[in-house]
Amino acid sequence: MTQSPVAAAPLPSGQVQFGPLISKAWNLVRADLALFILGYLIVVLIIMVSCITIVGPIIIGGPLMFGYLRIVQKRYKGEPAEIGDVFQGFQTFGKAFVTMLLFCLIMAGMYLVCFVLGFILGYIPVLGVILGPLVSFAISTLVGGLIFFAMPLAALSEASPTEAISRSFKFCFANFPPMMLLSLVAGLIAMAGALACGIGMLLTVPLAITISVVAYNEYYLPNAQSAM
Repeated sequence: MTQSPVAAAPLPSGQVQFGPLISKAWNLVRADLALFILGYLIVVLIIMVSCITIVGPIIIGGPLMFGYLRIVQKRYKGEPAEIGDVFQGFQTFGKAFVTMLLFCLIMAGMYLVCFVLGFILGYIPVLGVILGPLVSFAISTLVGGLIFFAMPLAALSEASPTEAISRSFKFCFANFPPMMLLSLVAGLIAMAGALACGIGMLLTVPLAITISVVAYNEYYLPNAQSAM
């Protein structure tokens, strides 16, 4: 198959329509189910094996994610792609590694803030037990929205890792409500697979990643200039 089922009829500029966006992403995944699932499975298995070195996931996670995102982008554009293309991210190893390292630092900072706030709120009787998880959820949603387009930007454009994160931040602040909702929807879709003993994540996580690529092409790119 060489023709993408979703590349035509982009979303209206200035809008993010979640139904059509998710539908386009699903049609893309469904059209090449083996490619998307097996490609992601390879990424997961290699990262799991690399965990024996502790820092392995940080070193190879970026290149593998770059490769997977480029597979999705190729299929979005109607270009042929193979499972082996997941390793193409190693052609830009330095950029991919730095991007993943920055992501890990951002996530570590987020978890630290959530831990500290949760610890402080724990001293508030009853109310603290309720507020702690809510605050952590709000912070994770915020951070997810801020960096939502950072990985696609780094993998699919000439932007450096720091430029990709900066541009994602700026776009999020310029389109705050829809970006928060987009991040939340993609995150919930990714986690939905955990309900099937985790096996379902082999489908839901690729779908969530595909949503980010479709949104990058049809929401970010047409509106990025106005957010700069």
